[in-house]
Amino acid sequence: MKSWLSLTAAALILGISVGPASAEPVQYTWHGYGTNVMGSSKCSGYEMNINVYVENGKVWGDWLQTGRVVRKFSLPLAADGSFNGQVDLQASIMNVKGNISADSARMDMNGYCVFGGILKKKQ
Repeated sequence: MKSWLSLTAAALILGISVGPASAEPVQYTWHGYGTNVMGSSKCSGYEMNINVYVENGKVWGDWLQTGRVVRKFSLPLAADGSFNGQVDLQASIMNVKGNISADSARMDMNGYCVFGGILKKKQ
């Protein structure tokens, strides 16, 4: 008994979990092309990949437009499954919103173009 307590205390000090492993975040993806906004005519040629992770009341992830840098976001998840916020792209702002439920997931981004739609759950 004493050795178990010593092991548990050492693990806690080192930040190691000795209990059951924590669950992995739920993962979603979206791949598609943009839709034009007022003043833009090139969005339909912009290919985008979005990765979304959900865990403990938080939504985070990244997106990558082909030929650009990876952009990251992190937003709180409301009790009703909705999330929204803005991501500063330095040259512009991308408005991010969505909803995650047991039956469906969606994320939309609106800024220099519109991207997003129904998210596919990764197994």
